[in-house]
Amino acid sequence: MRKPPGEPPVVDENAPIEQRLLSAFFRFVHTPWHIVPAPGLTRTETGILMGIDRSQHHGKPLRVRDLSKIMRVSSPTATQHLNKLEEQGFVRREQSKDDRREVLIVLTDKGLEELEAHRKALDRNLHELIEHLGAEGAERLLSLLTKTSDFFFEKEKTYRD
Repeated sequence: MRKPPGEPPVVDENAPIEQRLLSAFFRFVHTPWHIVPAPGLTRTETGILMGIDRSQHHGKPLRVRDLSKIMRVSSPTATQHLNKLEEQGFVRREQSKDDRREVLIVLTDKGLEELEAHRKALDRNLHELIEHLGAEGAERLLSLLTKTSDFFFEKEKTYRD
């Protein structure tokens, strides 16, 4: 059964449990739980700001080519997004102190403020999820997600051996 565009994948409740679990995993992968755009920005622009922030947080300067790899787009496409963000005052380009040929991308104070607004919106969504599930349901979900992740991380070790 094909799903209409914009609709979540359908899980066939009559299918064997293995198939339903697989469908549920794929459905969750497509669930935009973590995609909360910062006010006035697209999800892509918010993602770019998050990538720059993450890079800065880890002390790794971010270049256009790095961003294009993260986004899985060409450098010209990444540059177009950066140009728009720079025009709006969210990012700026700086010449690298180590290699003057390299241009690094850094967040401005305005970019950091937008990311803070994004984080608050994500927190609100998670709070609403907890209310929707109830405290007990949220704890159960947390436990099951953790156990599921642990299971597959352990499985992965056996595949590498």
